[in-house]
Amino acid sequence: MKKITIIFSFLFLVGCSTTQSNLKFDSIETFNLSNYNDFNIKINNENISTEINPIVLERFKENLKKAIEERGLKFNKDSNVLLDINFNTKDKVESDRMNFYYSRYYWDNYMYRNEIYNITQNILRVNLRDMDQDKTLWTAVTVWRDGSNRSISYEDASSMLVDEIMLSFL
Repeated sequence: MKKITIIFSFLFLVGCSTTQSNLKFDSIETFNLSNYNDFNIKINNENISTEINPIVLERFKENLKKAIEERGLKFNKDSNVLLDINFNTKDKVESDRMNFYYSRYYWDNYMYRNEIYNITQNILRVNLRDMDQDKTLWTAVTVWRDGSNRSISYEDASSMLVDEIMLSFL
């Protein structure tokens, strides 16, 4: 019994440690956030549709602002370092996942299903731009479906996303 408990504990720890984030980062080789003293944050309102809750975006902006200020940078509206928050939704068409190749081996009363449906994906991209050089120095993107627990509308998910962003600056 002790061996079984040890094996399950080990498998649980390995499973927890290999959980992957759906946040992707990219930056230029010479980028270091410590080289800057101040920053500005802007939400790109040009492409935001009515589906998007502006209160959620403002809350995410404030969480990100607090986290960067804790790193020692000061918020300045006239800064040449701009964190640009872009949010968009995209509909993706999917169909039923029935595998017709094996249908002769597995009988299904609904063999000829033709279910097609839309899935709304939310895309959040944060770009860090140097306005003097007119260059993007760092970027992060994440994608989630409507109703997902990774949505920034949940306070815990928004905080975890900000924490992952801050870890990428190390």
